Amino acid sequence: MTGVRVPADCGQPPAGWSWRPLASLARLETGHTPSRRVPEWWGGDVPWLALPDIRELDGRVAYRTLETTNALGLANSSARLLPKDTVCLSRTASVGFVTVLGTPMATSQDFVNWVCGPDLDPWFLANALISSRDYLRRLASGAIHKTIYMPQVESFEVCAPRTVAEQRRIVAGLNERRAALQGARAAAEAQLEELSNLESAIVRAAFSGAL
Repeated sequence: MTGVRVPADCGQPPAGWSWRPLASLARLETGHTPSRRVPEWWGGDVPWLALPDIRELDGRVAYRTLETTNALGLANSSARLLPKDTVCLSRTASVGFVTVLGTPMATSQDFVNWVCGPDLDPWFLANALISSRDYLRRLASGAIHKTIYMPQVESFEVCAPRTVAEQRRIVAGLNERRAALQGARAAAEAQLEELSNLESAIVRAAFSGAL
């Protein structure tokens, strides 16, 4: 069993891997929303990641967001400017979506964010969270909006190889397989389009008396 779990669910790791507290490998950061009552805190050069952004960004690098804040918004709220390569997980309502920041930005309180240390590759963590999506969604609770609450997040453990080099080798292999899958999908879509065009040509020919 691999991925991200709470301690009670960790199970036996594969050979050469181990379960470690995620907090020992990455700094946990939460998000916040500057007050909507102060227009001066909105708009500017600081991207602000929120739930409306996350479905399109899931599994991808985040460079732009629908809304932005600024230095005043950060200074007057608990929102923090997070560095590039921070791994962000949506924990409220749309639970379990993952993105990696491609540029410094802030996030809403709907996200938990990890700034990885030297022993954890950000994309390895991102893929571990993606592979654990169904599990993480089962952790969520709440009558109105399903939420993974902070005590659970703070207890997360991640199963990973000891070396960052091995983590990066695994990520590289995943990326190669994804690229191959995308190529196969593009080829299949091209064939479907060709078949659709052929069908249209047959219909046109029938109505022109050519058949």
